[in-house]
Amino acid sequence: MKFNILSADLKRAAAELAPCGIELGGEVPVECREGAFQIEYNGGRVVISVEKRVEFFYALKLLSDEGLPREGAPIVPKSNFGDLTYMLDCSRNAVPQMDTLKELIRHLAVLGYTSLGLYMEDTFAVEGYPYFGYLRTPFTGEEIREADKYCKQFGIELVPYIQTLAHFNTLTRHYAMGHLFDTGDILLAGDGEVYRFLEALISACARYFSSRNINIGMDEAYMLGRGRYLDLHGCRSRFEIMAEHLKRVVEICRKYGFEAPMMWSDMFFSQAMSAQYGGDLPANVAESLPGNVELIYWDYCSTDEKHYSEMMKKHRVFRNPVGFAGGAWKWLGFTPDNRYSLAASAAAVRACVKNKIGRFVVTGWGDNGAECSVFSSLPAIFYCSRARYGKFAVNAACKRSFRNLTGVRFEDFMALDLCNRVTRNDDVEEKNSANKYLLFNDVLLGTLDTTVWEGVGELYEEHARTLRAAEKRAGRWQYLFETQYRLARTLALKADMGIRLRKAYQAGDRERLARCRMELKELLKRVAALYGAFSAQWERENRANGFDVQDIRFGALERRVQTALRKLGAYLTDGTPVPELGEKLLDFMGHGNDFEIDPDQCEWRWRRMTSVNVNE
Repeated sequence: MKFNILSADLKRAAAELAPCGIELGGEVPVECREGAFQIEYNGGRVVISVEKRVEFFYALKLLSDEGLPREGAPIVPKSNFGDLTYMLDCSRNAVPQMDTLKELIRHLAVLGYTSLGLYMEDTFAVEGYPYFGYLRTPFTGEEIREADKYCKQFGIELVPYIQTLAHFNTLTRHYAMGHLFDTGDILLAGDGEVYRFLEALISACARYFSSRNINIGMDEAYMLGRGRYLDLHGCRSRFEIMAEHLKRVVEICRKYGFEAPMMWSDMFFSQAMSAQYGGDLPANVAESLPGNVELIYWDYCSTDEKHYSEMMKKHRVFRNPVGFAGGAWKWLGFTPDNRYSLAASAAAVRACVKNKIGRFVVTGWGDNGAECSVFSSLPAIFYCSRARYGKFAVNAACKRSFRNLTGVRFEDFMALDLCNRVTRNDDVEEKNSANKYLLFNDVLLGTLDTTVWEGVGELYEEHARTLRAAEKRAGRWQYLFETQYRLARTLALKADMGIRLRKAYQAGDRERLARCRMELKELLKRVAALYGAFSAQWERENRANGFDVQDIRFGALERRVQTALRKLGAYLTDGTPVPELGEKLLDFMGHGNDFEIDPDQCEWRWRRMTSVNVNE
């Protein structure tokens, strides 16, 4: 359907949305008015009434999918949330290029998202702190303002998501910043220099962003007060330390116009914090929090509506407003898990509706390297938009709408999940990071060989064929499928290579070892092809800095395969032992000789999956 938009301002913005299926040039005039959100068709004219500007672009998408409403029978979409946010992790090496951000913003606009959050630990420029974001290509103020302006034309609010307590790991390596820390990546609460530093961060956000919403982080600081703070002030309740710190941060926020900051709520419900109160948080403790802080309950790891609902009820001990953050799973390596994201999001949205939660955040984290493209999780981002309006079924209408958005079949895009599938079961609870740990699991040490079985490579051959077929239909998204296809081809040889090598070596099967050695030569070619596809994907979407980590990891993988080739060659030539293959493995999950072959294995940390030896 083509649109003849009467407002020149809205027409200019809508013209940006052609890649998302919005076409201009139709004969039926489309008018926008203020009012409760609805779409009417009367007298040959479409009238879209909106309370928020972004609803207009969502309405265009709806009309593109479903056609004109019957005359006199308006469409009245009922949103379950006042605010639907997508939060992009920009701090785990992948700092997006401006074109990537704008591409994402266009998709969020037609899906009706009201906010885009930029999660930035040290990836935005802050005056007076040259080591903050040093060699990490942080966003400049000018770049953030450009993205902010681009968001505004669609009625999307660009919101800073920063840290003000923990998660400053990248800063701890700089000697110039060491005086700011308590222990690990946690700031030294109560220290004057720390608050000068935090004021610099918050004032920068006030200059760069037009929004006066901000998320100040404060999550996962479980060792708070247990390092230098303990030496300086003695042993104190972590909650008391945090409450004092939070009060000072909130005062800084208010100074710069951020009247009601958001923060993650997990510290109040973690075992480390709640143990000191014997379990549930007492009301008097909860009441000591500043009342203008919105607590964001984050939880991505359940498909059980009751689980979410019970946790939301526990938050009622606070007088503070409560929001919720779920996830579009893209933090398990190169491969997304849209299947699990959809199931978890459906349960979470239903719980939010029952508990009258007004803000729903869809997080796109990038833990341990941010290898996965944000666009790989488009099915999950798309689904949360539909669930916002009570559309939970993945039916023909859902799939048609997705294809109108992306130009690709829904089933094809879901195939991007396949490298995390180690069984043929269609079990949503089988979520894992096999794509990454089977790639980097050392071919000689094989610490993760106990998690899979010989023959799993055949399944990856099937995945490769499926991905290759989908790639041919993928249009502008072909590069995403190319990366996943190359990964599947690599894992078809690599996934059970260590199992086969060890079995043949310990059996003295020289013929089989010789075949494995030939496969290792082919594996090097497939790793090189994967590297080529993945590096092209990264360069298309992200800034250069951060890819050095991927070079290190792929270089280590190639070097270890070459070492295996050398050692097998020596063994087959003159019987030189390969000590690593003579070792008896123990279960990765700690069960000794009882191997836990678990399709729900989510080890995502590169160091842990590559070796048990010292690598600090």
